[in-house]
Amino acid sequence: MTDYIESYAEYLRFEKFVRRVVGILSPSFLPRKLFGGREKFSVLIFEIYFFISTVFTMIYLARKLTTFVLSVMIVAGTIQLITKTILVLSNTNELNILFLFIQQMYKINEIEMINISTSYHLKRILRITKLLLIILIPVCFLAGAGMISYFVYIDSLLIAVPGVFPSANSSLLYQHVHQILILQTSTLIIVISDMTLIIIGFYFIAILNIFRDTIRLLDNSELGNKRQFLINTHKFHCNILEKFKLFSRVFYYTFTVQIGSSVVFILIIVFLLRYEGSFGFYPLCVAIFAQFGAICIFGEFIFSKTDGLLIELYLTKWYEFNLSEQRIILMMMLMSQRPFGLKAAGMYNINLIMFIQVIKAAMSFCAILYTFT
Repeated sequence: MTDYIESYAEYLRFEKFVRRVVGILSPSFLPRKLFGGREKFSVLIFEIYFFISTVFTMIYLARKLTTFVLSVMIVAGTIQLITKTILVLSNTNELNILFLFIQQMYKINEIEMINISTSYHLKRILRITKLLLIILIPVCFLAGAGMISYFVYIDSLLIAVPGVFPSANSSLLYQHVHQILILQTSTLIIVISDMTLIIIGFYFIAILNIFRDTIRLLDNSELGNKRQFLINTHKFHCNILEKFKLFSRVFYYTFTVQIGSSVVFILIIVFLLRYEGSFGFYPLCVAIFAQFGAICIFGEFIFSKTDGLLIELYLTKWYEFNLSEQRIILMMMLMSQRPFGLKAAGMYNINLIMFIQVIKAAMSFCAILYTFT
């Protein structure tokens, strides 16, 4: 029977919770006899309805510039929402492989120093991930509540029932209830998809830290069979690269759509704060910057961690190994020569430089608006 480090039970409880939450996207709790196996498309049908409602409102009912601009942002958000849901539903096997990879990191190694490093990094990243989710989830729901409160206050519609044209003197109560249900349910769905990305992504940072500590152990004179340890380190390196390629392939379109829509969101929220100045938009502003900032910080961490692997390998006492072992180290150095990271549309690096450039563009856009208004 395989033994695991002490924090494995805590991680399993956390992963079980995450899997149950992700299961909402393909609601198996709905009666199969009633839906005939089509219940897994219920969330997608809801999102398409959300998209239609927003487009209908934007075209036919957006009488104010604020409503029209927000409708454009919601349309971009629904495209992001649909893309993320489709990718999560269509890559369940790949996500299971990634979760299994994380589970394997909790196995006890025969070298105690690796167990100490593994326990420290995995325990710390689990604590950070939980804290990040505790912050991001309320912020996202607060952003939705802020938008809802603003439109209830001005008695205007953002997400109307398609095909229903309210008269001038009719009550909009049922329309407000409709947009509250739609917007908060959509917030829940987008939180679920982002939660999956955050958890797997940040665990890659912990795994890279463990691999860095493993490389440093090559200089430890107390190691018994250094050749076997070096071979295992090479296999670990190959496994990390393979799983990260799988991770990048699964979330390729998610990164592209999220970065593109986040740029639109930031420009629009800057316009709204300049044009309208309502306090109802401040939670939305925080949520947009938090979502965009989180993925840029993650991309920066991944790049910086992999960028340092080549130096770590070079700083080992590689000259004390025999020729065949030096070839293994050289192979690992060649594999580490080109750092890997996140890319939007396969071209643009997702890192803090991108975050700063987008903020600078938003400030320039704000300056232009200030000049013309």
